[in-house]
Amino acid sequence: MTSTTSNPKSYFDIHTSGIGYIQRVREVQVKGGRKAMPFLACTVAALFGPANNPVRRYFDVRVSGAEAKKLLQPYIGTDDPQQRPLVRFRLGDLWIDPFRRLSGDPAASMKARLLKAEVLERSALDEIEHHELHTRGIGYLNNPRMIPNDGDPFLSCSIAALAGPVGDPEYRYIEATVADDGAQHLVQRCIQAVEAKKKVLLAFTLNDMKADAYVRTKGEHAGEVGGSLKSKLVRVSLIKVDGEKVYPLEPEAPAPEDVHASDKTVLAEDDNGGPQPTALILAPVEEPARVASF
Repeated sequence: MTSTTSNPKSYFDIHTSGIGYIQRVREVQVKGGRKAMPFLACTVAALFGPANNPVRRYFDVRVSGAEAKKLLQPYIGTDDPQQRPLVRFRLGDLWIDPFRRLSGDPAASMKARLLKAEVLERSALDEIEHHELHTRGIGYLNNPRMIPNDGDPFLSCSIAALAGPVGDPEYRYIEATVADDGAQHLVQRCIQAVEAKKKVLLAFTLNDMKADAYVRTKGEHAGEVGGSLKSKLVRVSLIKVDGEKVYPLEPEAPAPEDVHASDKTVLAEDDNGGPQPTALILAPVEEPARVASF
């Protein structure tokens, strides 16, 4: 039998990292034949906002990283809030799952794969003033526009983030408020190219990912529950227009030797237990002088 793991495909991925609590560690049974194997799952309650009063963003995840599996296995069936481990985590393959609650209300959950988890002492929270929940990836810029907002306008856009094999990727659509002055400047410079139907590709960093549910009102799916991912765009580190790099204009500096783990490739396991490559994430680059337009 020929092994396919020696020549892994390159993947686009959407990596979300932060600090949070692990809840509901469990083995999920899979229906099927003899080859159907149970898998480890849990909920990540990610912290975001001021340390003295953070909100929690919940991700329902499949534990894919081998070290993360080993770490969380002992917590199966344990859900005492005082015993939930606090971890620094990294997720991949983010997507949204809309559904209807028993009450009939629309809802949506964020799903992903847990790639890495590092247990932290709870005393580590004392050193944090503000929790961040960063999501990094590559995707196409759509519909950049100003929202009036009762006299306090803001810039908004949609990002079609790439996920999956480079040769046949899927899209994860994210509605983003442009929350950083530098990112706002760059997105505004892309408006003309988007309106001209050019393909504008961004390497992006978002903060505070959350799910939003709604009921469809038009078309053949009217009445069904839909969902969208929403976040804040805080950084743009690369822009290509129709395949040509227009930002940054200066040569990129070599990555430092102590590059953070979240910027490296991690091998997760696929549904059959074999390794699955995740995306190559671009190392952050310093913003050069702003260009006039794209």
